[in-house]
Amino acid sequence: MSKIIAWIIVVFLVLFALRLVNARNARARRNANAKSGKVSAGAPMVRCAKCGVYLPRSDAVALTDGFACAEGECAKH
Repeated sequence: MSKIIAWIIVVFLVLFALRLVNARNARARRNANAKSGKVSAGAPMVRCAKCGVYLPRSDAVALTDGFACAEGECAKH
């Protein structure tokens, strides 16, 4: 019985170590994406009034009736 408990403890320790490594890798990826300027998943999105494409608010041009793609971008969609 003690061997079973020992194996269960070993399995939980390995799973815990893998979880810590995965969390560290995810944090490193988030930091790398933030430094490279990639848009994070939580960036606010707006819809272009001209073509209807959704884009990050930081890439949009503000109009009086909403937002639009950057100059000349609507033709590319």
